[in-house]
Amino acid sequence: MGYQQSRWSYAPEKRLQEIANNFRKKDIPCDVLYLDIDYMDGYRVFTWDQQKFPNHEKMLDRLKGQGYKIVTIIDPGVKKDKGYSIYDQGLKNNYFATDRDGIPYVNRVWPGKALYPDFSNQAVRHWWAENQKILVNHGVAGVWNDMNEPASFDGPLPDDVQFNNDGRLTDHREIHNVYGHYMSKATYEGIKTATNKRPFVITRASYAGTQKYATVWTGDNQSLWEHLRMSLPMLMNLGISGFAFCGTDVGGFGFDCTPELLSRWVQVGAFTALFRNHSSASMRDQEPWAFDEKTESINRKYIKLRYRLLPYFYDIMHDEETTGLPMIRPLLLDYQNDENVYGINDEFMSGSNILVAPVVEQGKTARMVYLPKGNRWIDYWTKAVFDGGQYIVKNAPLDVCPIYVKEGGIIPMYPAQNYVGEKKISQLTLDIYPFTGKGESCYEHYQDDGESFDYRSGSYNLYDFILKRSGNLIEINISKTREAYGEKYQSFKFIINGIKPLEFLVDGQTGKIENDDDQFSFTVSNTAKKIDLKF
Repeated sequence: MGYQQSRWSYAPEKRLQEIANNFRKKDIPCDVLYLDIDYMDGYRVFTWDQQKFPNHEKMLDRLKGQGYKIVTIIDPGVKKDKGYSIYDQGLKNNYFATDRDGIPYVNRVWPGKALYPDFSNQAVRHWWAENQKILVNHGVAGVWNDMNEPASFDGPLPDDVQFNNDGRLTDHREIHNVYGHYMSKATYEGIKTATNKRPFVITRASYAGTQKYATVWTGDNQSLWEHLRMSLPMLMNLGISGFAFCGTDVGGFGFDCTPELLSRWVQVGAFTALFRNHSSASMRDQEPWAFDEKTESINRKYIKLRYRLLPYFYDIMHDEETTGLPMIRPLLLDYQNDENVYGINDEFMSGSNILVAPVVEQGKTARMVYLPKGNRWIDYWTKAVFDGGQYIVKNAPLDVCPIYVKEGGIIPMYPAQNYVGEKKISQLTLDIYPFTGKGESCYEHYQDDGESFDYRSGSYNLYDFILKRSGNLIEINISKTREAYGEKYQSFKFIINGIKPLEFLVDGQTGKIENDDDQFSFTVSNTAKKIDLKF
């Protein structure tokens, strides 16, 4: 769930290493780098171009040492090329879609003449899954399924292309919409078997249920303000349709991006589940540093914010698995009784505690923000408090994305890192936004290893943080409701926004204040159970 950088294409090997080094040199967090079609030998899937990547296994190992995970693209089109093992295996075993006469159907895609694996056949899915080991064993961490509608250069596949459909012969009309779904399932199962870890698969084509196997993005967009605006309702609709892990090509895939557009898009991307910058060949570079120091600084700020908020986002994704509620939500999902939110599609909730109202129009340095009824809202940047049920004008120069936290909100945070797992996290920070009047809220925090399936057998921790205010007393109760995962926090740091208490007690004993300037903060051990703040 960290930041991901992609381009068509980072090749040769030297160019990919330059990109990797720049992120670390410029203090911009990044977890994932992508390899587009040019890493392959003549666009043959499951191969490497030995001229561009002569030492790809050493390269992947070196990048892993820098904290990077490498995701490689795989298209379904298999080059028609006798002697190429994938083609030969598929042909020998009748693994390709055919015409009505049973002859393998041929169209053109990137490798030229190509055949299409018949993913409606379980045997083909198993074969495709087995081939994922070719990449995984070399050090690839995830797979990007593209062109899997399936796409073709010589027009759409004819309706009468034949598919096995697990023994119930049918044609392309029936299989077209599930072709990408079956490919994603095969890819997921292959990586899972090879690694025994949660697979990362990203797919362009999908169907109902694909979210079990892959994340999706909104496809080849353009570097246009209109496309940034369009992305918000697209992502919200995907979320409430079951696709919680989704995103866009940040900055736009086609056309040349601009500094302003990239910064505003990064501000949105920092709050989407999939945070991936991707651009097309021949378009200008749009890495976070590609323009000028001001743009680089803004992008660094929001990418680092993303990493600080990772425990909050991870909690949302845990909730998504158990409840179906997505990470990026239309306001109407949380505020169904507020008719003012029904037509709003340029603001969204990130989980239940954070409202984001990004600037999505060129040249704008302020915008109207609607704050839903039923809560007070705190400006994340200024800590100003606003009643809900009103429109406000928020000044938003280029380095400011309007963000509001619901009163009573508790936001777990980590220190910024260059990549997920760079440091062992022994302290959890809780960013607290107390009620201005009487109120009570509860936040449940989830913790597991982030990689394996052990959580399904119960290996995870749960923490409850309960915030209460009555009169001039604020009370915070800490409880561990489940302790079944070995890595535990040693301490909790609390940041209390908007108040400066006269008295501060931890389990009845006077506590030690760390900072009482702009924010009141303190740290307690993992055994603390009750905190009292009197003011």
